[in-house]
Amino acid sequence: MVNSLYCQIINLIDAGIVVLAPGGRVVLWNQWMERCSGIAEASAMDQVLEDLFPEIRNSRISRGIHKALQMNSPSVLSSRLLDASFPLHRRLITGLRKSERMVQSILIKPFESDDDARFCVISIFDISSSDMRERALRTQSNMLSQLVQDLQQKDHELVSLFANTQNGILIFDRSGLVLKANPAAARIFRQLPHKLLQRPIWSLVREIGRDYFGAEHSDDDIERLLPTTDDEREMTGLLEDDNTVPLSVTANSIPFADRPRRFFVFVRDITEKKRAEAQLYHIARFDGLTGLCNRYSFLEILGREIRTHSRQHWNLSVFFIDLDRFKSVNDKLGHEAGDQLLNQVAQRLTACCRDSDTVARWSGDEFVLLLPQQNHQRSAITVAEKILATISRPFMLMGQEVYINCSIGIAQFPDDGGDAERLIFCADQAMYQAKEDGKGLFRFFTAEMNERTLQRLKIESELRTALRENQFELFYQPQVDVTTGHMVGVEALIRWNHPERGLVFPDAFISIAEECGLIAPIGAWVMTQAFETASRWYKREGNPLTMSINISPRQFIDESLVFTVSKLINSVGFPADRIVLEITEGHLMGSGHDTLAALRSLKLLGVRIAIDDFGTGYSSLAYLRHLPVDIIKIDRQFLNGAATNPIDANIVSAIIDLSHALNLEVLAEGIEHLSQMELLRLKGCDQAQGYLIGKPMALPDLLCWYQTFFKNDIGMK
Repeated sequence: MVNSLYCQIINLIDAGIVVLAPGGRVVLWNQWMERCSGIAEASAMDQVLEDLFPEIRNSRISRGIHKALQMNSPSVLSSRLLDASFPLHRRLITGLRKSERMVQSILIKPFESDDDARFCVISIFDISSSDMRERALRTQSNMLSQLVQDLQQKDHELVSLFANTQNGILIFDRSGLVLKANPAAARIFRQLPHKLLQRPIWSLVREIGRDYFGAEHSDDDIERLLPTTDDEREMTGLLEDDNTVPLSVTANSIPFADRPRRFFVFVRDITEKKRAEAQLYHIARFDGLTGLCNRYSFLEILGREIRTHSRQHWNLSVFFIDLDRFKSVNDKLGHEAGDQLLNQVAQRLTACCRDSDTVARWSGDEFVLLLPQQNHQRSAITVAEKILATISRPFMLMGQEVYINCSIGIAQFPDDGGDAERLIFCADQAMYQAKEDGKGLFRFFTAEMNERTLQRLKIESELRTALRENQFELFYQPQVDVTTGHMVGVEALIRWNHPERGLVFPDAFISIAEECGLIAPIGAWVMTQAFETASRWYKREGNPLTMSINISPRQFIDESLVFTVSKLINSVGFPADRIVLEITEGHLMGSGHDTLAALRSLKLLGVRIAIDDFGTGYSSLAYLRHLPVDIIKIDRQFLNGAATNPIDANIVSAIIDLSHALNLEVLAEGIEHLSQMELLRLKGCDQAQGYLIGKPMALPDLLCWYQTFFKNDIGMK
């Protein structure tokens, strides 16, 4: 018989407790089960669970009960698994308006009575909310706390629970000596259970002090000093080999009328939790690829150093470093090579710095440095020169030697700013200035850079207005057949009709549009206007002119480019092979897989591809045969002296001859003198454009020019 004290404890537990007799019939049904199931104890007693809950027939629960009663095997079930829960509803215990199926954790354990009869105890925990999940172990601890009161009476059921719980339990008296320890506690402290007996609790848990148990303290004082079940604390377990183990500890006490009070602690090994916390801390503060500080920890360190330097009236320097040509390496050799490069750069930067300096990866191919106690600009210059030299040395990536440079911006405290964000901003602006000045350089922040930044921000805002209010306009520069002199096409060139500054050329705003993400909508507007103009010209004049459109490098990495071109071809009814999309040689040679894939997709649509400014980069005509290119545009610098300089003339001739050998058309740009035009005729160049032929014109002016110059069959003969 389960005595009355035992029943009282069972009914106080905030969990469902059901005990089944050897035949599977209910012999104990606590009040929690009554509340959650709606089945009274009297109705449940001596019933089979499958009759009370038909839903659990042939379920994991049913199999778990069978394993416990027939095979003496425990089970732990979660309602996250299919058919692994009782039909219990939280509305019955929480007052929820809407019935909510309870999320449960179920423990099914066998135990044997003194006469060797095998019983089964089922414990059901409500873990429906995140708070309940966190409190599951505490609930189990409270349950065991109640059950241990009866342990002194040698109830076999309680002894079984005490022995099999996953929480370590240490029972001790008011002097602090351990009287009992369960197997879980022995495992946690790496000892046999009997080795823990009669040891003072403070020799096992560091934070529980010897002074807790002095004669001046009452039992209630001791209980107040220990962590309660509502005040779970992290403490340190002391092992025999002078090692330690992190513990989560709660405590309670059992008052008895006829004997001294007993105290006990529940201990849980939280080694894995602490390891996970350490990993999360590392992830939160360090870059996963290079092992350097990340942006968050760098800003924290910088803020701390600024406060120190402010008190001491010291200076410090912040470097902002961007790798030049990193994207090219990443695209051509792959992301693995890019990761190797970033790691090697991190190592070289660290080698350039003192132990007191901080190196961090800011993002992508950007790094930042903090150099404390830099009281002279010369010190920062020395470090910057050292970094430029070490980064310019070859890197070995995937068996290949690779060369890159970096651009460095430097800001100094307190001259350039008094907080971390301002110093980073200033160093970033100085880095962009280094890039504009030619890359592979360092620049200190100046007030003029700030003015330039404000100006760029103003232009960005005005560009958005220009798009919205249709302030852009296309100008068209004619292209002629060198042999016949007839106009065969035009190049579309964007202009900005600024309400205050008048006509603004693209050099003043395209780079800003690329940086702020406006190049895609501006580029789409240019293509739409150019396609529609070409279509109207075709319908009016009957001859389809070639329409050449410049494409920004940023547009090639925009997935919408191919879709936009395809949509325009289908909507305007203009021959696709009369559309020429121009890409500069410099970008083509530094492009990666995304750009080449976009070029091939555009070729499949029927449009033609031209290389603009040919001769200013590092490509070879032999390399071009592997690219989807149709037209070469010779840069004007080769034509400036070609009429008088035999070497320049031979270069032009070689480009034309080799291009024709590769079935590529050749267009010479920047033609300003008749002698240049005559040379191109002699060398067999296909087309030409330049001020000699016609400057870029608005569409009405182009129509007038065409009517006057070509419609009357004057041409360029």
